[in-house]
Amino acid sequence: MIVATDTLIACEAATPGARPLGVVVRPDEGIHTLVPLEGHSVHGTGTLLVSDDGASVNIYGVGQDSDMVRVLTTRGPGTQGGALSASLDCRAYIRIGERWIRDELTIVPVQEQLYSRFGGLLETDVRREKRVLAVGLGSGGSPAVAHLVQSGVMQFDLIDPDRLEIGNIMRHVLGVSDVGRFKTKAMAEFLRNKNPCALVRTWEQPIGWDSIDLLRSLVKESDVVLGGTDNRLSKVILNRICVEESKTLILGTAFRRAYGGQVLRIRPGKSLCYQCFLQTVPEQAKDQEIASAEQAERIAYSDRPVPVEPGLSLDIAPLSHMVAKLALMELLRGTQTTLASLYEDFVAPLYIWTNRREPDTDYAQMEPLGFDIDGMHVMRWYGAAIPRNPGCPVCGDFIAELSREHHVAASSEDLQFFGASSVG
Repeated sequence: MIVATDTLIACEAATPGARPLGVVVRPDEGIHTLVPLEGHSVHGTGTLLVSDDGASVNIYGVGQDSDMVRVLTTRGPGTQGGALSASLDCRAYIRIGERWIRDELTIVPVQEQLYSRFGGLLETDVRREKRVLAVGLGSGGSPAVAHLVQSGVMQFDLIDPDRLEIGNIMRHVLGVSDVGRFKTKAMAEFLRNKNPCALVRTWEQPIGWDSIDLLRSLVKESDVVLGGTDNRLSKVILNRICVEESKTLILGTAFRRAYGGQVLRIRPGKSLCYQCFLQTVPEQAKDQEIASAEQAERIAYSDRPVPVEPGLSLDIAPLSHMVAKLALMELLRGTQTTLASLYEDFVAPLYIWTNRREPDTDYAQMEPLGFDIDGMHVMRWYGAAIPRNPGCPVCGDFIAELSREHHVAASSEDLQFFGASSVG
């Protein structure tokens, strides 16, 4: 059996001619799936021939010598711009030895049925119109993006400089076959495999001061930004740009050994920012999972190494779920949706989750979960109210607060050097 999506056939059938395609083979199941050559790992090639007179086409005289599959599509008078209709006739052939044998062709109605079960929940076109920028595609960022494409989001910009390593696999949505690939490229293929209509752009760019121009341009185009990086500098840079461009930023962070974690949602002008968070609760900001040697080296003391102690995928999953949920609600904000009651629940800027009562932490003395439904326990989300810092150098009026605190007037040189926040 040969399988292709209606979107692929319709797109390639827009004008007459031969189109090279990729073929993914599942020999144990007897299935050959046609996919675009770009952005997919394929086992071979195929050809889609589009003509206005299929009767005159010789199947042996088209395509490439390496073809495994060939599909002949005849455009009838009713075909407009390659749209699938009753007038678009498709015949598929599979190569066996030197012969081409007619085979069953299944055209999957992606656009019509992919999200058909969402009818009562996502009744808007938000999934087509909104764009998500995801910075960092590790064990937290990759499942958050996966949840969003499964929720109907269709436009993604992905940034991560790293390649997938074998040690990542047990905590990542990608598999062994993707080891060695850039996480961005492999995740783009993952997203398109979930939804062939997904529009995905990728950048293998480290996040630093020299990448600010790129980040700013992508933030401007986005509707929500996800920060899944594991270092403070990248979060500080993302925070500043998102505040300046008035774009919501959602940061997910696992505590050490993933005994718990926190999700910070930054809504410029309406909540604290990441810089406020660092200044207000510095100890909580420092509590983070050490999942790689590179990360451990960054924060180690010169005379005392920091052990690498990654947490379980099961313990990181709740954080990814919450990041995706908050992102989806931001994308739906201002539209009519049956999820609207969640806006009354998600009012806090910071959400804390604990997987276990970790010794030597503030959560060690929590009561065991048991049968109690009151009080603080593990395996539950808690919203925390942290006010904005009026003197924050990013989202506040740093100069005014500094002047007030020290009873001095700021000079014009001070204002020119430090600048002034425009965030209300």
